[in-house]
Amino acid sequence: MKRSTTIPVPSSSALAHDIAATAAETELSQADVIRQSLKLGMPALRARLGKRPRRRLSLVDHFKRLKGLELPPYLD
Repeated sequence: MKRSTTIPVPSSSALAHDIAATAAETELSQADVIRQSLKLGMPALRARLGKRPRRRLSLVDHFKRLKGLELPPYLD
């Protein structure tokens, strides 16, 4: 039977606030933020996964980018 042990790690209140803010911004759990921040760093994690406006292409523009696909003239 596998057992896990939780080890509390003391931290500053500023770090705890940063972890909570990053978790809210990236929609990850605080545990995931801690794990990923050890690998990437918290600023890089926010830059990669943070909420930012994403520019979405229309369906017609998406199909225009595909190579070898001819669209009907009324879609031009």
